[in-house]
Parts: sequence; structure tokens; C-alpha cells
Amino acid sequence: MQKKQSGLTMEAAETIGIQALVFLSSDSELLGRFLALSGLDPSAIRDVASEPSFLAAVLDFLLSDDSLILTFANNNALAPEEVVTAKFRLDPMSMATTGSL
Repeated sequence: MQKKQSGLTMEAAETIGIQALVFLSSDSELLGRFLALSGLDPSAIRDVASEPSFLAAVLDFLLSDDSLILTFANNNALAPEEVVTAKFRLDPMSMATTGSL
């Protein structure tokens, strides 16, 4: 039996992921923390910025901190649940490991 897909398209999920990357990039301390945790070199961001798995990692980073996700969601007129849905749309395998949704 297949799970019902959410109404969020891949394009919409990518848009949310790009908004999250812009949000992250606007704060050098926050971006530095993300880069340190991800192991990415700042020069590599441009190469991976359009990859769904990278955008999912950005969303996952924001979702790890309640105040960050609430600020991001409010700044972008999103419900926090939409960010979670976008993360899972960009990285469907993360549902298998977390059991979420």
C-alpha cells in the first residue's frame, strides 16, 4: 500500500529549501555552524545548492532548533509543518529512518 503524497510539489519544496539557504546565508555565524556540521567548504555551496538532498540538509539544520525554524517560517509566511513536509519531499528516505509522517 502506497502512502498518500502531500500536496507539496517538488518545485515548491525546492523553493522552500532555497529560501532556507538564503535565510542561512544571511547570518554568517549560523552559516558557519551549518558548514562546520556538514563538513562543506563554503566554496562548495554553489556546486550543491540545487541538489534536493543538500536543500533537505539545510531544512533539517533549521528544524533542529525550534527558534530557528519558527523565525524562518515566520519570515517566509510558512507554517513550520510546511517546512517539515518540504524536507521529506526533498529527501523521502529520511522518512524511513525517522518514522515521521
